[in-house]
Amino acid sequence: MLVQLQILNLILSSGNIGFIIDNNLNADYFPNLKKEFNFIFNHYQKYGTVPDQATFLNNFPDFEIIQVRESEDYLLTELYRTKNESFLANTFNKIRELLMAGKTDEAMNLYSSSSIQVSNNKHLEAVEILSDISRYDSYIAKCNNFDQFYVSTGFPELDDSLGGGIDRKNAYFVISARAGIGKTLVMIKFATAAVAKGLRVGLYEGEMTVDKIAGRYDTLVSNISNGAITHGNIEIANKYKRFLDGLASSQKGKFYILTRDMVSDNKMTVDVLRNFVEKYDLDILFVDQLSLLDSTSKSRVSYEQAADISKALKNLQVQKHIPIVVASQQNRTSLESGELAGTQNLSLSDRIGQDATEVLFLTKEDNILKMNIAKARDGCKKYVLTYSVNFDNGTFIYVPDDEEPEEENSNYDKGEEAF
Repeated sequence: MLVQLQILNLILSSGNIGFIIDNNLNADYFPNLKKEFNFIFNHYQKYGTVPDQATFLNNFPDFEIIQVRESEDYLLTELYRTKNESFLANTFNKIRELLMAGKTDEAMNLYSSSSIQVSNNKHLEAVEILSDISRYDSYIAKCNNFDQFYVSTGFPELDDSLGGGIDRKNAYFVISARAGIGKTLVMIKFATAAVAKGLRVGLYEGEMTVDKIAGRYDTLVSNISNGAITHGNIEIANKYKRFLDGLASSQKGKFYILTRDMVSDNKMTVDVLRNFVEKYDLDILFVDQLSLLDSTSKSRVSYEQAADISKALKNLQVQKHIPIVVASQQNRTSLESGELAGTQNLSLSDRIGQDATEVLFLTKEDNILKMNIAKARDGCKKYVLTYSVNFDNGTFIYVPDDEEPEEENSNYDKGEEAF
């Protein structure tokens, strides 16, 4: 309680609310002086000033006025320490109750999410970019080892248009299309490229079985008929066996698949995905698809639940510094002939488009697949890419545009572009 008392006294004596604002503190950090904290904060919000000591003591006559000589860094460190001690004590009691009830998975999920919450307590430390030019080192590293910063999508033309592919630390990449267009296959194509580069790849699959996902992966790598693999055509048995026997040795990375029936209560939340990332030390996570995740939000409104899931996935990406690629449905809004989809055409919630660093829409007619880049945070060279596809043997052949450079996509989201 002492550090809570010291901080409130520091704010009252200085008349400066900055300590609270800069460090994003709230009443939860002051459990013993919550009413006092709220009075100071609400007074500031209403009148724009910290209450003076006379006003404050008139409302809290038993409050102890003390002189504070400790540094702000010390006070903040102590505040975090005492809050974490209390939080962890309560959390461990809940974990023990879950373990005693035989709910091991729920206990693990609580432990994982709690550890993240504790680690998020940080001092506010901005960077002055005129004197700190360490970014030049990052620039040189990209020049010398580009693969360290980007992973290929498996589509060279898409990589080129995006300036390198998928950012290995900062991408929240959304693939969207109407049902049956090929979102999952394109996503697995992304995954095959990551595995080939030696990455540890994870995929959450909300609908299909492991065998069906693995079969699609096999087709993309070997070009063996997926129909034959799926339905059991004996004519390819020897060829398929030879391929599988050499698969592990021919691929540099690992590919882990998680399905809903692999978790307790069949409840797939972002916290479960966090455990998936941590347990297998994943370098990239794929989610097929966002609508098949469960929200922890108390809201019953599907729009708000989807927003909550997207926010949680974005936070997971930021905290773990790995790319997350998500499949999401396109809404049923009709487009005019020739009109390209934009982020407003993402189904479920506007929040998905806001959180995403890249948004890729897919359309398909006969054997022609078009990729429309509706958003790219770091810029985009070409908005639409066209491929001749054969989904059965997993081939994608780029069809160059021989016409003049295309007109700008009016639905392209430039909100987060670098230029």
